[in-house]
Amino acid sequence: MGKKKNKHMNEVETNESYEMTMNHNVGGRPRGDYPVQYPEQIDRDYIAVMDDETLHNLGRSLSDSINRVTRFNLNPYPWEVELCYVQQEMQLRSSRRTAHAAWLNNVSATLEKN
Repeated sequence: MGKKKNKHMNEVETNESYEMTMNHNVGGRPRGDYPVQYPEQIDRDYIAVMDDETLHNLGRSLSDSINRVTRFNLNPYPWEVELCYVQQEMQLRSSRRTAHAAWLNNVSATLEKN
């Protein structure tokens, strides 16, 4: 397999990767194959009830997919959007844990005074 050139990449080793580069649709759904599965749109209510480990694994998986798609010079935007929702939920849970711990400290200090 010979090397081909296009405006997106200097050299492409295989015809398959060349076709993946040429068959992507920058603004929306892909027209061709991506090197990873196109991300599903996850409902925020579904994310809210995921356990912490599953949520963390989903975030790591999306991050890995972004890296792989970026290596093929494709648009990572769909994966980035889903990752933002996952990271937002992780931040929300962290702030709730911090607030709850502060509340518990306040309640225990109040009970010790009485």
